[in-house]
Amino acid sequence: MDFARQTKICLFAATVLLSGFVLASCSTESGEPLQPSLTSGGPSSSNYGLYVASGACNAGGVVTSTASGTIAVLDPTTGSLRRIIIDYGSISPGDLPVGIANFDTDNIIVAVENASGRRIDLVRKDGTGYSSYLTNATALATPIRSMTVGTDHSLLVTKAVSVEKFGPSKARITQGANPYINAPAGACAATNTAVTDVKLLSNGKIVYAHGAATPNNKIVMISSTGYAVAGDCLTTLTAPATTALPTSLLTHSSGKLLVGYGSTTAASNIVQAMDVNVLTNVISGTMTAYNDFAIVNGISALAENPADTSVYVANSLSTFNTIERFSFNPTTKLMTRLGPTIGPQYYTKCIASMMVIPE
Repeated sequence: MDFARQTKICLFAATVLLSGFVLASCSTESGEPLQPSLTSGGPSSSNYGLYVASGACNAGGVVTSTASGTIAVLDPTTGSLRRIIIDYGSISPGDLPVGIANFDTDNIIVAVENASGRRIDLVRKDGTGYSSYLTNATALATPIRSMTVGTDHSLLVTKAVSVEKFGPSKARITQGANPYINAPAGACAATNTAVTDVKLLSNGKIVYAHGAATPNNKIVMISSTGYAVAGDCLTTLTAPATTALPTSLLTHSSGKLLVGYGSTTAASNIVQAMDVNVLTNVISGTMTAYNDFAIVNGISALAENPADTSVYVANSLSTFNTIERFSFNPTTKLMTRLGPTIGPQYYTKCIASMMVIPE
């Protein structure tokens, strides 16, 4: 371990031991569309931070590097390290961050995967402390894959085999005795074994990625009230190839849905963009936005920079461990590489989740 990193970890550990912190109230995170596109004269990327969680990532079955168990803040343009806000490996070995979201001006919320005790944490953005926010041994009995935050401050947490919902009060919301989304029927059948990511659309409907082998590698749309009857399965979209496994979703501010596919077949590592009609439940106009597997391979996470609507793609193939930055044209649905490549570095191994938020 290099001296600089060791010093940061020691300072963080000392802070955790010696001081607590006061939690502020929740902030909102909307579904799709997230916000209007920004024009020239908008905020600078220098006022934002790229938060990167190196955890238990899903990258389409490719060989990945051992995760660092860290959440780091990088410069969204250059990729240079600004700070480490938590190093779970030095605090609680076995903890891996698998989902992050903005919580309030001082904290982010983190889904933590650990077979010995899965939970949701609050972590201070300045790296001075963390606390457990939610634990539920029944609801979180199987591996956590991802998390998203609703406009009412509720949480949707994927467990690979289902999607759990927790209300603003942190109470578990079920469908009878079942999780909020569990074993859907109809066109959504057999999409409850490898749920990899989940997002909310603008009217509260739910879209998730299911990364099992064909024919179950699908994008699935579910009613805003969760899944109780077959009619709650609204629509599905089949992957572009039998070898492409959807690992990550991005509800872009343009209103388009972007899907990252990872695969052991190099050519099936692609990003697709599509239209989603939240009123008629139609996913259409699918376009391959980017498919150069020399640049994107083992895709495990997507994020948008609100300052310029650019898109970040995390590549978790063990020989990559990089993040690529692209501009996105919502009219053509094409992405153009901007650079520079971020990583490879210690904090970009097996990226499970990332986001760009104000500093």
